[in-house]
Amino acid sequence: MTLAAPVTGGARDRAFLSPTRRASLTYVAFFGAIGAAWPYLPVYYRELGLDLGAIGLIAALSAATQLVAAPIWGALADRFARSRMTLPAAALVAAGGAVGLAYARDLPGVAATAFVLAFGIAGIGPVLDARSLDLLGADKIRYGQLRAWGSLAFVVTAWVVGLLLDRAGVPALFLVYVPGLVLTALVAASIPRSHVTRGVSIVRGARTLVLAPGMRLFLFGTLLVWGLLAAVTAFYSIQVVALGGLPATVGVAWAIGAIVEVPLMYGFPRLAARFGTERLIVLGALAFAVRAAAAAVARDPTALVLISPMEGIGFALSFVGGVAYVSHRAPPGLAATAQGVYSATSGLATILGAGVGGIVAAALTIPGLFAACAAGGAGAAAVVAIAVMTQPATEVGGTQGRRRGLAAAREDPA
Repeated sequence: MTLAAPVTGGARDRAFLSPTRRASLTYVAFFGAIGAAWPYLPVYYRELGLDLGAIGLIAALSAATQLVAAPIWGALADRFARSRMTLPAAALVAAGGAVGLAYARDLPGVAATAFVLAFGIAGIGPVLDARSLDLLGADKIRYGQLRAWGSLAFVVTAWVVGLLLDRAGVPALFLVYVPGLVLTALVAASIPRSHVTRGVSIVRGARTLVLAPGMRLFLFGTLLVWGLLAAVTAFYSIQVVALGGLPATVGVAWAIGAIVEVPLMYGFPRLAARFGTERLIVLGALAFAVRAAAAAVARDPTALVLISPMEGIGFALSFVGGVAYVSHRAPPGLAATAQGVYSATSGLATILGAGVGGIVAAALTIPGLFAACAAGGAGAAAVVAIAVMTQPATEVGGTQGRRRGLAAAREDPA
């Protein structure tokens, strides 16, 4: 077997160290690291003495960095398509930022190290997604089956690290976060290089993607959905603690949400074959709005834990569906650039969501913020529905998409 050749399933996928399994292991390492930090960093910032506005500012800064850095990393991956080093380099930059953040004690130090961390993180997700889609070849609908392993790793580390922080304190999250990012770099270095040749310039390719029929409206709807989600996410863990929850409770809330993601991501081909990718994307957007509405009226940490599955439903359907939707419109040889554009949209959304969310939370309280996000989320879902449901049936999620999904569902490889 030639490791650098595209892999599409069958016997090659069943090999223990097949290229797609290496991609799955990279998702495990990366999202295992994310699970150690993502639920707890807002609590860590709070322990450092930062107010809600400053926490929102840090989240917005990180998102602004992602907005710029994700397309840069994607362009580098496409420019040096035969190199294995783009992913490891991004992971190592992120690890360096995490080390610095562990020692930061004031707002300038936190902001500077969070910038480095975000710059590295921005290059892992979209490039790994593009590399995985490239390995899958015509079976792109199976992307969720690779990504599901990352959600499973998130579940385990979010729960275990929550228990660790109850005993050792919130700063102990870096004892798992930093090694997880380093492990991501090591595993990512084993993923085969791409054989795709770039056919158009990166700038022209990104412009072609954005100007494709329906893409501008889809990206605008995505901006709204992820922005409102970011506003809720930035203060969800803080609200769990404010209502009397412990760090372990925070971990359980995020772990339960991620548990729901696993079967939905893995079973996405079957769901797409039955319902169509467009409908799944819209359903995911609506799930975010329902979760925000329920969080607005929650009065104890247990309630916030019980509604956390809605976040998992929304993320699995919106994210996997969105990646597939964008990948089918990427110009030849610019898969990573296309995913970088998609990731940059979520970065801009986080800037707006976290930044404005901090202001709204300070003025209306956190439950007031959640209520506003619920109302806005319904409108955002409507925009996404208009964008994806008006596409030709031969596009993603239409007749052709359902046929591909049905074929992948019948194979349903382990």
